Amino acid sequence: MASTAPANEEPLGNSKPLLFFTALPGEGHTYPLITIAAAMIKRGYPVFFHGGAQFEADVLAMGAEFSVIPSMLDPVPDPEAVMAAGQAITDLRVPLFVHGLVNFLYNTMPARTQLLEETIVKLKERHPDRQIIIIHELCSMNVTPFAYGRPVPEGFTSFPKTIGIGAVNISAPSVDTAPFSMGLPYDTSRSCLLRNKELHKLADQGPWRPLIEAAERAMRTAGCSTLPEGHPFGSWYAAPDVCFQMCSPSMEYPLSDMPPKLRFAGCLPPKVSGSDFEAPNWWGDVLDRAGKGDKKIVFVSQGTAHVDYSQLIVPTMEAFRDRDDVLTIVTLGIRGAKLGDDIDVPQNVRWTDFLAYDRILPHADVFVCNAGYGSTSHAVTNGTPAVLAGEVLDKKEVTMRAVYAGYAWDLESAAPTAEQIRTGVEAVLGDKKYKERAMELKAENEGMDCMVTIEKQIIEFTQ
Repeated sequence: MASTAPANEEPLGNSKPLLFFTALPGEGHTYPLITIAAAMIKRGYPVFFHGGAQFEADVLAMGAEFSVIPSMLDPVPDPEAVMAAGQAITDLRVPLFVHGLVNFLYNTMPARTQLLEETIVKLKERHPDRQIIIIHELCSMNVTPFAYGRPVPEGFTSFPKTIGIGAVNISAPSVDTAPFSMGLPYDTSRSCLLRNKELHKLADQGPWRPLIEAAERAMRTAGCSTLPEGHPFGSWYAAPDVCFQMCSPSMEYPLSDMPPKLRFAGCLPPKVSGSDFEAPNWWGDVLDRAGKGDKKIVFVSQGTAHVDYSQLIVPTMEAFRDRDDVLTIVTLGIRGAKLGDDIDVPQNVRWTDFLAYDRILPHADVFVCNAGYGSTSHAVTNGTPAVLAGEVLDKKEVTMRAVYAGYAWDLESAAPTAEQIRTGVEAVLGDKKYKERAMELKAENEGMDCMVTIEKQIIEFTQ
């Protein structure tokens, strides 16, 4: 096990269990767990983090030990061919989603499970008398095989207690919804319940079939003696001892068949520290505008996964070009990124390579983004209504839930025109119900206190 410990590591000196965190090596999957891990360290728990190499510095800085999960592409024989196949179906929502799940999650799961086992075995050798509790992001699935018959790792009499963290929308199949990623609205009328039943059957026989086969193949390769029943997504919520969805109930559909182990913890709290903020030279313009009724701040981000600025950032800048009543704030989402020299930046636009959402959203009147689950969570925890361009992968599902919750507008395109964005933003700014609902959801999540909820579960599992 290649691991890195803090330079000042000392022997574990208290009786609290060692918390072993693991997540799929992607930002939206990993950073929520880093935030939880940091909070648990402050509460006195020793932490070991098993994650992507790009997160090592952040993990060590908070005082945890670290080991690397290889890139999700590493176990794939021909990454270029995989990516090329994905590009060929980019415009097809369900096939593209299935393609990503098969190649980057399930085909790599056996190798990631083996690595996790080797890691916790060596960790147990170092701390034989210390209880280990595993806190894992649900999409990582590297603990799932142990719930379906994979032998208990050496040195353990039983597999450690597991706490699953939901950092994406609830995707378990439900009689109340169409198959996940199809983009159909929540509707529990009798006709739609019948529709959903047939769509689930057809999807399992058609577009979901490669995923179902890949999941069965991965579970067998990972040493499982039994296989989960039903759609593979169901096992995400059945395998852990308990699951926490990182939002309030009002941000999800009220499913009649909610996974029995799933509980709502509330959104992660905003994370802003004052000491390390290097304000851009135009930050005073934001402070001058914030909270003034006749001067609006529109904040736009393309996110970190799909960074074609022509899809969302450029049309948002054009939507409000040179308007005195609108200040458009742009973040490119990646440190060191730049707008191309060919992009004509309007005089009422201020842009930077990277700006923490929790820094700018308290000042923004509306947030335009591509509907990442983390982005919408930040909108809620800052009480900021959203205008969403979510269409690919799971982003349409995120968008529909945000619209259902009442704080967001759906642009119905991943690459909206300037006119579509202007219409959406003006609709949100022109109707106070969006802001009021965002503030209600903010208060609801603050009242839940997710860190207290998670620690209570850790205490309950502590032997």
